[in-house]
Amino acid sequence: MTEHALRPLLEPRSIAVVGASAREGTLGHTSVQQAIIGGLNGPIYPINPRYDSILETDCYASYAELPSPAELAVLAVGNERIEEQLCLALEHGAKAAVIFTSAYLENDEPPLLLERLRSIAREAGIPVCGANCLGLAQFEVGARATWFGHGQLEAGPISMISHSGTAYFSLAGLDPRMRYNFIVSPGQELVTTTADYIDYAVGLDSTRVIGILMEAIRDPEGFIAALDKANERNIPVVALKVGQTELSARLAQSHSGALAGNDAAYEAVFEHCGVQRVQSMDELSATLALFAAYPKLGPGKLAAVHDSGGLRGMVIDLAHHNGVAFADINQQTTDKLAATLAYGLPAVNPVDAWSGFADFEGIFGNCLDALSTDPNTALTLMFTDVAEGDTVSSRLCELPLLSSQRTGKPCALALNWSRQASMEKLSELTRRGMPILDGAENAIRAVKHAFDYRDFRQRAPVAAPAAPPGIVIDRWRSRLRDGRSLDEAESAALLGDFGVPVVANEVVSDIEGAVLAAAHFSYPVVLKTAMPDIAHKSDVDGVKAGLADEAAVRKAYTDIASRLGPRVLVSPMATGTVELALGVVVDEQFGPLVMIGAGGVLIEVLSDRRFILPPVDTAAAQRTLAKLKVAPLLDGVRGSQPVDRIALSQAVACLGVMASVLGDQLAEVDINPLIAGPDGCVAVDALVVQRASC
Repeated sequence: MTEHALRPLLEPRSIAVVGASAREGTLGHTSVQQAIIGGLNGPIYPINPRYDSILETDCYASYAELPSPAELAVLAVGNERIEEQLCLALEHGAKAAVIFTSAYLENDEPPLLLERLRSIAREAGIPVCGANCLGLAQFEVGARATWFGHGQLEAGPISMISHSGTAYFSLAGLDPRMRYNFIVSPGQELVTTTADYIDYAVGLDSTRVIGILMEAIRDPEGFIAALDKANERNIPVVALKVGQTELSARLAQSHSGALAGNDAAYEAVFEHCGVQRVQSMDELSATLALFAAYPKLGPGKLAAVHDSGGLRGMVIDLAHHNGVAFADINQQTTDKLAATLAYGLPAVNPVDAWSGFADFEGIFGNCLDALSTDPNTALTLMFTDVAEGDTVSSRLCELPLLSSQRTGKPCALALNWSRQASMEKLSELTRRGMPILDGAENAIRAVKHAFDYRDFRQRAPVAAPAAPPGIVIDRWRSRLRDGRSLDEAESAALLGDFGVPVVANEVVSDIEGAVLAAAHFSYPVVLKTAMPDIAHKSDVDGVKAGLADEAAVRKAYTDIASRLGPRVLVSPMATGTVELALGVVVDEQFGPLVMIGAGGVLIEVLSDRRFILPPVDTAAAQRTLAKLKVAPLLDGVRGSQPVDRIALSQAVACLGVMASVLGDQLAEVDINPLIAGPDGCVAVDALVVQRASC
């Protein structure tokens, strides 16, 4: 089997700490201490000419004096010495490096230190953690290359990648229930990226879930490839992506381009690859804890047992707001609950089981077993809180684990309030295999992610529509390369060739041509200016709709031509009940994305838009449409008929084909509005902008 490229970094056979120190609290001292207490099955070499030994370990004056080459070089030195020491380490056999400092030098000259280090590492073909990082710890093999003071932590099933140093500190040091096979702070990712760490994690037999706290992805193609590998192995990925309000700085010529920010691309990638996106550290840790115990859930919904009627109501509300449904239990389960519960407590899911201290363990245990074994239950939570020294709560919190062992069904403990005192008891339960979810909302959101990931795994493979014949594609690629802007008529023709339904149109240059075209289409018709370089016609009063006869056409043409020019597009009035917007934007990192949103001015008023990473099929289009704020309108309101969702989804999928095939030559595509109704949908205004370099 081929050795993973990150093996020397995360599973080194020996470690050298350059800049080792005997002074407590320094970078060099903590790095040596961590390397030693990690328990690596291999030598640890402190390097510093000022010491003979550090922490009872022989210290060497330089890399050249080591008794044998050290695979991993931990560079605990200042920026001014990093370049020299990296070169010396490589000269004497280093196969990987960790760089803690920022790699910025005052008064540096191009190429700057950061780029010089990157070039050195790339030329040597070695992985590097950093610069500007806390380092890493691989707990399964005892490799620690970090200046954070990890205690004696147990290895576990979570792989964690954190772009935040403080988050690394918090996740690795504040809660012993969070157990990792490795945790890494990648820093500036000189050569080794988040994608590489995901790829490494997927190859570990112990990995059950991968957590990422990310600022940005530096290797988009590798990132998606690594996520695909995770999906092949059924390993869920949970991401806390910061910077959601950062919008793209580039100017755009269409609504879709102007409204798409960098975060929209990440959202589309996460949806496409099944990444479960969380919004806080609390939600991240709860979701990781649940996946670490139960990475795969069976069919069904949520069941819950509570020790408080009031807090049960809170959880019901939280589940509703987060889109988590409770299981519809069958009659047999209802009868079991009724036989167990005290008089006056209804046999329902979720159930309030508290009736006093008499046989509370038996009552709660029976309720958990009854709900868990119901065929409509995928996961059962018991909501309670655990107080330090309280025997009742201590015995109560054992019950989900015992129920799971009896029934063979997933069961977890959820704490109503995240502020718990009995960490020792909770840690013990975690080590025995029971996930503990801190805080009711975090618990419900973790369940949501577990159900969403299960549903993602059950999706059929993407079945995008067929592309048009090669001769058609070649013709449009040639047209997009010639540098001339596409007007609305050509944009519509391009969309039509890819299967997107467009309203018929004819471009005319005089009033008689407009009259003939209108008669051909039959009334009512629409006249629009077709003069070059007018992207948004309505902004200059260049659209005249609902023209019912020849006189109206003549009047409208005269007005438009006198103000904007003689070239006019004529088309029949489209009918429908809902206006939507479709588009294509090209993200700098992830390439073309298909946009669906509310149409007309609502796209700006509601900020109602979603993005899909191609390839796109009708199933992906349906899922995305359902998430729009205007989605209820598609089902018909106030007596109107529902729109043809099949035709609408097919139009979106066809636009996805165009984005995939021509994405390298497109700057953006704007279809607004696309009018949908019970008889289908049609694009009535379209703008295609090619890339300037094409």
